[in-house]
Amino acid sequence: MNGSYISATTGELHGMPAAEPILQLTFNVEAGGLSDGASALFLIGGSIHADSGLNLSLGTAAPVLKQLGFSAREGGTTPYTTQVHAQWTLSDAAIERIEKIRNGGNVVIYPDFQYALISPGTAMPGWPQPQRPIRVPGPGQPTAARVDAHQWVKSVLEQWQLAAAVSLVVALPAGTATDEHRTIVSRLATAKRLLIAGKPEDLKASIAASREACELLRAMRPAVVNTSAQKRDLAEREAIILDKMTDLAQALFSYDSAASHTDPHLRDIAWRRENAVLALGTATSLAQLIFART
Repeated sequence: MNGSYISATTGELHGMPAAEPILQLTFNVEAGGLSDGASALFLIGGSIHADSGLNLSLGTAAPVLKQLGFSAREGGTTPYTTQVHAQWTLSDAAIERIEKIRNGGNVVIYPDFQYALISPGTAMPGWPQPQRPIRVPGPGQPTAARVDAHQWVKSVLEQWQLAAAVSLVVALPAGTATDEHRTIVSRLATAKRLLIAGKPEDLKASIAASREACELLRAMRPAVVNTSAQKRDLAEREAIILDKMTDLAQALFSYDSAASHTDPHLRDIAWRRENAVLALGTATSLAQLIFART
């Protein structure tokens, strides 16, 4: 098999619903120069590393057997491409441990990709250590797969029916956008970027950016709101909601300020990602409502 090769690159990560949830990482594989009927048994391990600094071994995924060598009639004269799916079956306890180390943040999956070539007409090899013919792919090597918190919820937890992801898009008013509109969008984009970064100081800054967006949105409310709740029109009702939501963003940011207070019991307060998500989601929803009417 001189000149033969198997190259692999990392693809997408997904959660697969099953009796026990499956975490699936896809690899794009290219094979060339293999003899007719040659196959490879893929053995893929992996580990999860969270931004919190904690990590967890996934162990070895279920082995995958793929035929990669074909006759010329079957396209064997050109590189053959296929996909290999590494699947880890996870218990409830394993999922709980992953979510504990993830702590609402981002993760990186580090794969350990190996394979063994199996010649045509032979049975599965018995692999006594250390003689088993294990190889690593080349020239392309699988890289680590980074998954941000929102994508993890959408691609993994949602598929397992363990969470829900919501995407909010704020469009500038067509033809009537002002500097204030653009500044609000900039603040929301900053809040999202800091939220994805995920460190405690980033979360605090994300809340601050969301609060600034709310303050600018507040200036777009009607100048006068009817004191009678029953007589308010839709714009006035939304203006009152905006005030309440701005107060909420302010309250969340003030809560974080307690962490630098001189009282020891206040310094122990932990700033959490959920607070930043609430502030950003609130500000983004309000921007959608207000921009549609300005």
